[in-house]
Amino acid sequence: MKINTEEEYHNTELRIEQLIQKGTELGDMELLSDEEKAEFSQLSSLLDDYGIKHHPLPGQITPYLAETIRKKVKEKGLKQKDAANVLGISATTFSDLMHGRRSLSFEIARNLYHNLGIPAEVVLG
Repeated sequence: MKINTEEEYHNTELRIEQLIQKGTELGDMELLSDEEKAEFSQLSSLLDDYGIKHHPLPGQITPYLAETIRKKVKEKGLKQKDAANVLGISATTFSDLMHGRRSLSFEIARNLYHNLGIPAEVVLG
């Protein structure tokens, strides 16, 4: 299952709100049925996946920037750990950044431009 349109995204948000309301009325989300908890978990993941691609948070790496970083890293023959060092961050932070779990800081954005040669208009999206 995948969310492909804004309408599907909106409908998924509405269903999650219904499940949250039901959990609130019951007094705890853990009191939902096993099927409802599984549905909530699945829908949350789907929303996250769609949101990262189509509604990025400020400072979050866009899919285009992530792909550009991957290409530059490959062009320079760097491994993930080396790319992280070039950007002045840990390998874990680099991974989190590339998977949308961490926001792009000014320092990292500057290093993408200066150290990997990614154009500012790509970095700033």
